[in-house]
Amino acid sequence: MPAPQTEDFLRGFSRRWLAAWNSHDTERVLEILHPGVRWEDTVFWPEVIDGRDGMRAYVDRIWEVMPDVAFDEVQTFTAPEDGRALCLFRQYGHGPAKLAPGATFSTYGCDIFLEFTDGLLSSYLAQYEITEMMRQLGALPPREDRIGGAYLLSLLGRSPAATR
Repeated sequence: MPAPQTEDFLRGFSRRWLAAWNSHDTERVLEILHPGVRWEDTVFWPEVIDGRDGMRAYVDRIWEVMPDVAFDEVQTFTAPEDGRALCLFRQYGHGPAKLAPGATFSTYGCDIFLEFTDGLLSSYLAQYEITEMMRQLGALPPREDRIGGAYLLSLLGRSPAATR
């Protein structure tokens, strides 16, 4: 179980976190991560990353794909007794150069801080809406009236009834 943290620490970390990402400075992001960080962002990256050493490629790739991405805090939720926090954010910017450099996106997501060790983030989980981002950039068709998995299945040319 993660060690308890103070409310001030969790809120302060969330502010430092967003400032580091908005700086577009890889070193600044890496310095607030524990060397043994467990990083789960399988929305963007193909696997879970274990350790700060594996993070450089991930962070650099973010800047490469979305060079002007920015993050605004919507609200930070804390659970000091559990040593956890969640930062609800809005991310926005232009599309990747190879996809839609003139198009813009604006979506919401959550940075979930699951554990801290020695004042550094040691366990992280990302959740954000990449499907809506891709629709805004013109890479996916409109959702129309399809709900839930029916939209995703339609992208594969399948209908929900075909999967039963």
